[in-house]
Amino acid sequence: MSLHKMVLGSASLGVAVIGLIYLLAPHLLLDVYGVDIQSPSEANIFRSGSGSLYVALAILFCLGASHTRYTRTSLVTLFTFMSGLAAGRLVSIVADGWPHPLLIAVLVVEASYAGAAAYALRVADSSPQLRETA
Repeated sequence: MSLHKMVLGSASLGVAVIGLIYLLAPHLLLDVYGVDIQSPSEANIFRSGSGSLYVALAILFCLGASHTRYTRTSLVTLFTFMSGLAAGRLVSIVADGWPHPLLIAVLVVEASYAGAAAYALRVADSSPQLRETA
């Protein structure tokens, strides 16, 4: 199995699981951190802003893992997405203090996926087949 398939495939699985939980039962994740949904508007924000967005990105990552036409776009998106999440967590640590320890572990995972996507992009750039894709 190629590097880009492993990176994108595992990312699609993890992001899909988180997205489906946010979409179908956001309180399950939010309760862990002590966040309470108190209105339909709050539920809507988490279901659409996290749930649907994560599921859509998981679909893109899965496409990139299975079709070389979408590999480069998926890797760039994975790098941008995970880098953005990790950067936001770092800003929050500086601005707000240390979060729940589980969120520190999530930061490590996000930074690791950003690094893996960057590395896979370098490998893809050396592949004539992947270099010619979107």
